[in-house]
Amino acid sequence: MRQKAKSQKRLDFMELISEAITQDDIFNTIDYKNKTEDQIKQFVYPHLVQSLTQYLVENTDTTAEKAKAKVKKNLKWEGDVNTTVHHTLFMGTLNRPDMVLEMNGMNIAIEFRRGESGNSLRSGIGQSLVYSTNYDFVMYLFIDTSKDQRIKNAQTGTKEAQLMNDLWNRYNIKFTVA
Repeated sequence: MRQKAKSQKRLDFMELISEAITQDDIFNTIDYKNKTEDQIKQFVYPHLVQSLTQYLVENTDTTAEKAKAKVKKNLKWEGDVNTTVHHTLFMGTLNRPDMVLEMNGMNIAIEFRRGESGNSLRSGIGQSLVYSTNYDFVMYLFIDTSKDQRIKNAQTGTKEAQLMNDLWNRYNIKFTVA
């Protein structure tokens, strides 16, 4: 499996996506602990569209209207009846990311998981690994719904930080916990 190179432009673009889907505005506005993954994705989608539109306006010679149309055309998600997120066949099973973004010469799978246990966390990591076989980059957002935010607070631990770095360095998976 050959990885897409991580140029500074690509790193900045992945960071833009990460910031767009983890904005304080999102997690301070909705009651994400009591919302389903689908409801969270529905709330995140317009924030991601807005951030990507602003990026295009600032970095290309295009109007906001044209930029937004381009983003909506290239950001596919299962909640939009006008787009199709195709399945990835891996080891005889079909898998489909929550969103797919095709921009800047990159094909990016975006996976959302919410939960309060290791089972949900591992499931998202496994899905992300599967997607890394078919996409240039994977953005994996795990939404910690535990009462004490133990998963989110543990991400700075030595083993956890090492795994997050390994996922990025070996498989182009940007793993974020919110």
